[in-house]
Amino acid sequence: MNDWSKFPFVRVLLPFAVGIWCCACLPFIGLEPVDLVLIAVGLLALSAIASNSVKRQRYSWLFGMVMSCYLFMAGYALVRVYDVELQRDYFQNYPHESSTFYVARVYDDPVERERNYRAVLQLEYQFGDSLPSRPVSGKVMAYFPKSDSAFSLRYGDLIAFTTPIREVSGPKNPEEFDYRAYLMRKGITGQVFLRDEDYIDLQVNNANPIYAFSYHFRDVLLTSLQRNGLNNNEFGVAAAILLGYDDKLADEVRKNYVAAGSMHILCVSGMHVGIIYLLASFLLGFLNRKKWHKTLKQTLLLILIWLYALIAGLSPSILRSAMMISFVIVGEMIRRKGFIINSIAASAFVLLCINPYHLFEIGFLLSYSAVIGIVVLQRPLYNLFYIKNKLIDKAWEITAVALAAQVATIPYTLFYFNQFTTYFWLSNLLMTPISFVVVVSGMVLLLVSWIPYVNTLVGYLVWGAVYVMNLVVSTIESLPFSIVKGLYISDFEFAMLLLAFVLLLLMVSLRKRRFLMAVLSSLLLFMVSLTVRFYQSDSQNAIVVYSLRNHTAVDFVSGGQHALLADSTLMADESTLDYSVKGNWAKRHLSQHPQVIGFEEDFENAYLRKKSNLASFDGKLLALWNDERFTDTLSYRLPVDYLLVMGRQNPDVQSVVNGYNAKLLLIDGSVPRHLAAKWQLQAESLNLPVYDLSAGAFVAGFDE
Repeated sequence: MNDWSKFPFVRVLLPFAVGIWCCACLPFIGLEPVDLVLIAVGLLALSAIASNSVKRQRYSWLFGMVMSCYLFMAGYALVRVYDVELQRDYFQNYPHESSTFYVARVYDDPVERERNYRAVLQLEYQFGDSLPSRPVSGKVMAYFPKSDSAFSLRYGDLIAFTTPIREVSGPKNPEEFDYRAYLMRKGITGQVFLRDEDYIDLQVNNANPIYAFSYHFRDVLLTSLQRNGLNNNEFGVAAAILLGYDDKLADEVRKNYVAAGSMHILCVSGMHVGIIYLLASFLLGFLNRKKWHKTLKQTLLLILIWLYALIAGLSPSILRSAMMISFVIVGEMIRRKGFIINSIAASAFVLLCINPYHLFEIGFLLSYSAVIGIVVLQRPLYNLFYIKNKLIDKAWEITAVALAAQVATIPYTLFYFNQFTTYFWLSNLLMTPISFVVVVSGMVLLLVSWIPYVNTLVGYLVWGAVYVMNLVVSTIESLPFSIVKGLYISDFEFAMLLLAFVLLLLMVSLRKRRFLMAVLSSLLLFMVSLTVRFYQSDSQNAIVVYSLRNHTAVDFVSGGQHALLADSTLMADESTLDYSVKGNWAKRHLSQHPQVIGFEEDFENAYLRKKSNLASFDGKLLALWNDERFTDTLSYRLPVDYLLVMGRQNPDVQSVVNGYNAKLLLIDGSVPRHLAAKWQLQAESLNLPVYDLSAGAFVAGFDE
């Protein structure tokens, strides 16, 4: 990698990606998209002038600097252009009234959930009694109750509705996943709940024919899998591996694959497309004799890869993998086989040009990091040991691939998921050959699904391979410490890990040992920051009342310990804990399994004392108010710092004031919204300070 001219797309991608990141995360330039485009065009013209003017090699950096500035501005401008809220016909830019009608197109196939169907709607028109009919833009997330009419909705169907579109709420708890930002980067800026009587199916389908064919063919193949002996967990896993369709994947199975470090197998990724590529390349091996034969072979491989992407539903992971391997094939066609890194960078650049927000998708980051790690680090890791035994040597080769991918992706798994899978090496060692059998036999099953008896035989083979795969994963998941959770790292620590990885790539690629000191320095800064945060956590004291719908949770944090006052239904709801609560535990270096206290339970330890409905912590007194549980009357007004109203009781602030001299009234998320509004009105009429937890968690004590 000494000659950077061999890697033009690497040099192009870096400033372009930095520009995208700066616009999305640091929007410090208050310019319109047109202004940014003009600046970028000006820089491009300046780079052309510099290219013609600079004759000496030692001044060639001037051209590179101007081009980098141009690419930075181009990436910045692209994000601004792509931002749906900056579009002139964005639906929120127009006035709304109660009779406003929206005509929307179902943007993708509805997804069945436990209680409803979910689908993205692309808004196309808006009109009303006093509003003109006009085209509008924007996407909203729609939720439909389970019914025959909702079940019949398909991609491309046009519907009309008057239900007001609501904003997607942001995170309400410390370190909670920002679902609003996640949707906005997909162009979705609102949500709507539509019952059967709230919308009209216009009986018109305006689907993209390519995507319509892709979704239809995928459904045909899914039905074929079920007809040939695959059902329950085996069907869910096979559908995810072969077609990228994971809607039928059971939560328990998904959890097992995550804990075993094999979740990437359930996504149609580079590995799956790579297996198809290698198998097809082997079958077309007879075309290696002449030059034009090789060109024909590579053209057929390109067609086959994109045909598979089409029948598998054109999901983002499939498109990403197909694009990546397509550039590798094109590199071979133009005799650039040795520069695979440049081909990978080219595919990433094209995807970012199509949608700059791909840069913030965890799948995109994990895929490209893993591939780069494998390409650069796998061979040096493999060469560390010389093994004569062929079987053990092959096992070590597979393990080296897993290690290279893990080194490349560990910053992202720690930063985004706060966890680390311990047995990833064992999982990949065992799962790689099994997944190869599943992919190959599954492809054969899809090809022969119409042939009687043969399809049944192949179906049993696929079922058996998937069954063994699930058994291996569940066994690995059951091993002690299979997954370590609560591993929070800050933005700075994430940056230091990424820097260390990049420097490691440079050290290995350039074979320059001087980068070792820079790698170690980055890791040292990472450890220092981590140590400082651990030290600071020893002195933290706080009360956190979480904002949870239909649940109550109060965290009492003292140093590295904490006790959780919560209802039993919440503790059984792992998804709510993972989504809204455990992120804060990870950041504060708290146990993922705290001491849980019931509402009626008396409790006392070194930092907390709870008696009946009163809890004393760090000089603060918290009272719980729920007529169904606490009916004790007092002969005097008890002074408390916080009084937490819970449950579905009728508002009675006067009784609260008669019994307690509270500094602040807290309305819990378990209180229905119509009752919470009454509580708030009564409290304000009596001049009692009130805070509704539907607006966000209440935190007292942390230096927020």
